[in-house]
Amino acid sequence: MTPAEALALAEKHAEAGMVVDHTTLRETDFGFYFHVASEAYLRTGDMMDMPVDSCGVLVDRKTGHVHGLGSAFDLQYWLDAYDRGLHLPTDVIVLTVSDRQRAAFALERLQMSYVIPEVAYGETWTVPRHYNTKDFVRSFDSLPSRFERQNLIFRMHELDAIATNTDLTIALEPHADG
Repeated sequence: MTPAEALALAEKHAEAGMVVDHTTLRETDFGFYFHVASEAYLRTGDMMDMPVDSCGVLVDRKTGHVHGLGSAFDLQYWLDAYDRGLHLPTDVIVLTVSDRQRAAFALERLQMSYVIPEVAYGETWTVPRHYNTKDFVRSFDSLPSRFERQNLIFRMHELDAIATNTDLTIALEPHADG
């Protein structure tokens, strides 16, 4: 995909009243980033006209999918997270544990969850439940332990802390059905 093709996709994705700024193009391993601004802000320069909850868009170079980036983190965070594939469902595999309690606390910061489908009133409910310290400590009895289909896009800082943690070693794999 070329930058021009990515720009066309980003512009097609832009909401009414928003403009994709082609001068802000940044190319990454994942794709192409463009800042998005409101027409009103570009016209007036007034901060009150700046869009809220937007850090721009990232166009996937392989699929052409356009990802709107939120304002929870700065641009570099989003670029790094997407380059690392954290926007996709990810399996977390615990390979080694040296201190079970501290390892469990480190994993809790990832806010991982699981779903047990429940049928009630003719409907199947899929309410996520978070793993807790006891769940993690129990999982350490048979390593490697796998926590499937985790959403880690907002947990890059915690993953980086685990990477330097001597209490456990983990591996990340894209979930099989992606």
